[in-house]
Amino acid sequence: MRRVIVGVTRTLLPAAILIVGCQPADVEVVKLLPEPPTYTLPPSPPIVEKEPVKVAQPPAPRTWLEGEPGWVPPGGFSKRWTCIVIHHSATGSGCASEFHHAHQARGWDELGYHFVIGNGTGSGNGQIEVGPRWYKQKHGAHCKTAENYHNEHGIGICLVGDFERTRPTARQIASLNKLLRFLMANCSISADRVIGHREAPGAQTACPGQNVSMARIRSTARNLLAQSP
Repeated sequence: MRRVIVGVTRTLLPAAILIVGCQPADVEVVKLLPEPPTYTLPPSPPIVEKEPVKVAQPPAPRTWLEGEPGWVPPGGFSKRWTCIVIHHSATGSGCASEFHHAHQARGWDELGYHFVIGNGTGSGNGQIEVGPRWYKQKHGAHCKTAENYHNEHGIGICLVGDFERTRPTARQIASLNKLLRFLMANCSISADRVIGHREAPGAQTACPGQNVSMARIRSTARNLLAQSP
């Protein structure tokens, strides 16, 4: 029980006289009040373990085939090809799958090039990656010119690197020569029809960069083709 002090009463009556209901002098009068009600808190709700939020994972990168067996398209060589266009990626690193996703981000359906030759960053140094357009013998999306001729009839090859600042690696050049020899022989394309992107009519670009000599590439390709059996 709680105690509440109501007041203090002083009296002048003799200490010997006891009156019922009166209190001795200097005695606190205490009134006993009932205890306040006790509140019982409701039990805490049980802790429910939340399911982890599932974040959509991007699709796994496509496996890009490489090597000479992958150069032969399943349905044979199209007769559409009349030229080959050489590009650089204008980036220090990269690979076919990276460029594929970058091109899709631009609204293209897939990788714009037919082949990509790595520099040892995103893919192997000199590794030749074959894009889906080549397997389908499908037009390119790499060299827009009048009437879109160089996309419709040009095989696009991209070397990874920024050749305004650096040069292709020796392995990249070796792989490029090997690929050019293969394409020229199987698609009946002469060395004179191997051009840099900048050489396409109306193209306003330095691609494949000032450090790439297209005259030297054509000369080497011509000599290699002459050596073909």
